[in-house]
Amino acid sequence: MGFSRAEKSVHNRAKPEGSIIEAWVQYEVLTLCGMYLKDVDTAFNRPQRNNDGGVRNAKLSVFAQSARPFGGEAFSENDIEVAHWFVLNNCDEIILYLDEHEEMMKREHPSHLYSKKHLEIREFPTYSEELYNLAFGPIKAELFLDCHVNGIKFLGTARDDKLCMQNSGVHVPGGGESTDIDFYGKLTTVVQLLYKDRYQVIMFKCRWFDTNPNRQGSVKIDHGLLSVNINRTWYDDDPYILTNMAKQIVYLDDPKANSGWKVVQQMDQRNVYVVPELDPSDKWRRRC
Repeated sequence: MGFSRAEKSVHNRAKPEGSIIEAWVQYEVLTLCGMYLKDVDTAFNRPQRNNDGGVRNAKLSVFAQSARPFGGEAFSENDIEVAHWFVLNNCDEIILYLDEHEEMMKREHPSHLYSKKHLEIREFPTYSEELYNLAFGPIKAELFLDCHVNGIKFLGTARDDKLCMQNSGVHVPGGGESTDIDFYGKLTTVVQLLYKDRYQVIMFKCRWFDTNPNRQGSVKIDHGLLSVNINRTWYDDDPYILTNMAKQIVYLDDPKANSGWKVVQQMDQRNVYVVPELDPSDKWRRRC
């Protein structure tokens, strides 16, 4: 219970502490009872402010993402193809089909494997309806400025730069050419690819900062703090990621460098608490 709420609970100004204590006891009782009321809308069972719509029943991982974008607009055909290609290369369920197709291409065309883009197949392997819709390609795509993912609100830079709080920082651990390289950037646009039978894939289009440790002037570590140069970017032709890959971060000004450098600050998710563990040595010290 905050200070403003405690102040409003004071009815006898001669003894404000008594009114505050009484209001606090009532608040604690209602909070305890609310934890066991299943059929009543309480602070414990109602949807969170940044509700992402829950887990979807789709079997393909790219269709089963929990994300809810809002504030959409149109998308170009060229960008749709680039985004759909990223989805195909990041869907774990179709890797087996891609490997099978590559082996077939090697057998049929060993001398010019990459010269043909398509191969006519007489016997098709078994596939699900979701896989067919994914292979058919997106019907259309929409752009959004904001998105809720796993209870976290992400904002595009066009809107986020006008606000006091940051919600556009994106971090993707590992991936790319080297699993040791973390990717840091800012969300620019939320992309929703719409497929047949109302299937959808929601992606983030980001501006990625160059974090290659082999390139001088890209990243630096000072007293355990990581700073990135926001004036250097990479992967401009491949800016997409799936929403479940993103982790939200905050960029702070680096006091030791110019305005082009930002310190990366990790963020804790809402309703996620870090519970400290008691060291055995501390336990014995307290007994003494």
